[in-house]
Amino acid sequence: MVYDALKNPEGIKPLPVDEDLPGMGQYYCIHCDRYFANVSVRDEHFKTKRHRKRMKLMMGPAPHTQLDADLASGMGMPDNGPKLMSM
Repeated sequence: MVYDALKNPEGIKPLPVDEDLPGMGQYYCIHCDRYFANVSVRDEHFKTKRHRKRMKLMMGPAPHTQLDADLASGMGMPDNGPKLMSM
């Protein structure tokens, strides 16, 4: 989901106020999918190695999906061979 949100910048909207989230849900890092208590904590997070690694990962190729995993393990579409005529 995060990868799709980053590839579609028009989909990013102002955050609604949510009392259950830290900082009323207003201080959010889309790359790391985390909420912060205030703007200074969020800005410090932007300088961390963890955030920079996550940004690099999100700007790379698309992550694998469950279909990719199934096909790689041989659990993809069944190949039953040619149909035989019954007599």
